[in-house]
Amino acid sequence: MNIVVVGKGGREHALAKKLKESSLVTDLWVCPGNPGMREAGLLCAPVESPEAIEKFCLEKKVSLVVIGPEAFILSDLKERLEEKGIYCFAPSPNVAELESSKLFCKGVLNAAQVPTAPCMVAYSAEGALKSVREHDFIEPLVVKADGLAAGKGVWVCDSLAKAEEAVQVLGSQFGFPLLLEECLQGQELSAFALCDGEDFVVLGTACDYKRITADPFSANTGGMGAYSPCDFLEPEDEVALHSIFAKTLKYLKSQKKPYQGFLFAGLMKTAQGLYVLEYNVRMGDPETQALMPRLKTDLAKLIVAAVTHELMGQSCELSSEKAVHVVAVSQGYPQTPMLLGSPISYPALATLRNQIYFAGVSEKQNHLINTGGRVLGVTAVAPTRQEARVQAYQDLKKISFEGMYFREDIAE
Repeated sequence: MNIVVVGKGGREHALAKKLKESSLVTDLWVCPGNPGMREAGLLCAPVESPEAIEKFCLEKKVSLVVIGPEAFILSDLKERLEEKGIYCFAPSPNVAELESSKLFCKGVLNAAQVPTAPCMVAYSAEGALKSVREHDFIEPLVVKADGLAAGKGVWVCDSLAKAEEAVQVLGSQFGFPLLLEECLQGQELSAFALCDGEDFVVLGTACDYKRITADPFSANTGGMGAYSPCDFLEPEDEVALHSIFAKTLKYLKSQKKPYQGFLFAGLMKTAQGLYVLEYNVRMGDPETQALMPRLKTDLAKLIVAAVTHELMGQSCELSSEKAVHVVAVSQGYPQTPMLLGSPISYPALATLRNQIYFAGVSEKQNHLINTGGRVLGVTAVAPTRQEARVQAYQDLKKISFEGMYFREDIAE
């Protein structure tokens, strides 16, 4: 079968590479992809609008489309493709509110009786400021934008001044309402399920690093690195994780909003058990780059089973090895301006021991240049996390571009 992966970041690079390994796949394209993916051996097609992707899929007799970024999930692409008889693995826009509205997500979690942090909702700056000034800050307060914020809509505030700044910044950038949540204490993790509307398969877990530095109150980013699996989960946590996904899918189906696609749960393991911080309606970035190399089960076969509603009884096998992914970003990220347009120096891909996943890159005069905040990342897989970590940094340090920055504490 012919498959298209929609997107152009590191997540899509990892998904496309894994899908291409399937015996089901005849041809695979990434739309639009990026020049780094092309150099790594993937076919890329420079089509990016829903209309252009639909036309391309019809021309190439594509049977299955896998959507990466949330923006395409919220578009009419799935509807367009399915009207033409092309399977599209992604949730429908009406249930994608799980990610596009944290208020909607909180309502689903509460209705499904899934553990989540208590919160207040502020519909104006005045209301938000009144609430934060009533908080004692013995424990931090979490201020969240309701809508999509590219990973930058959550502030963990340890002081009144920080919380007031969060209200001002998030309110001006993303509008209201804002959610003011109790800050859960524990270990944060990401878990991923592949869903067909009723049944699901847990793909695995990963831990990501969201802050630009090791300071937990430094600027939030789209993700600076990740490792997989999360090695602090107990058997009872695995049972709780299964229950969280099952309750959520059952409730959504009861509301005539069956969920088909990747479902990403952001979780906190507390002394009282697992709590859901949020849902995302896609695979995570950079968690996907850490998880996909460990996946032994044929991903394309799982997705075909999901879109044909034959997922019941399926399972996912993961390597026992550990994976570490470290992201290199442009100088200035996650703020603007950033130092962009610099040539990227890296060894021949075939000589590297580990996998590079390309994201914010373009091509100029036959050389890759950095054109985005998160530029690329290296994933290493090894018997232990420490070995994988050492290998990832060894290869990352062979890569350079002006202003290149990466955290040095990923997976410590």
